[in-house]
Amino acid sequence: MNISSRCEYACRAIIELALNERTEQPLTSVSIAERRKIPVKYLVHILVQLKRAGLVRSVRGAQGGYLLSRSPDDITLLDLIEAIDGPILDPLPINDDGGAELNRAWENAARQLSRVMREYRIRDIIDGTGRPDMYYI
Repeated sequence: MNISSRCEYACRAIIELALNERTEQPLTSVSIAERRKIPVKYLVHILVQLKRAGLVRSVRGAQGGYLLSRSPDDITLLDLIEAIDGPILDPLPINDDGGAELNRAWENAARQLSRVMREYRIRDIIDGTGRPDMYYI
């Protein structure tokens, strides 16, 4: 699975908004784009998707811009991936009876990847704590 540049930019924008959370001052798309090196025309479309997903809200007016609509404690990387790129491996690459065994493997991989991405919270990322190290045997 690849993460699209659109999804990477969405993550950057959410992190910028999370860092601004305590000021409660909306950030403009231009200021987010400049700080996070995101093409502003591209960011506007991304912010619309994030708004539709309930992750950001917009404030109109001269002092308007964008704010998080949820706490960074409650936003995960999975939320962002699904808001921008859709569910992980859904639909499956080819979903027919010729690859039934492979389809089960894809579905299992999607569940595992979703579980891991759900563990990464934006608060942990901005605090630099990430998530606990996991070791698999």
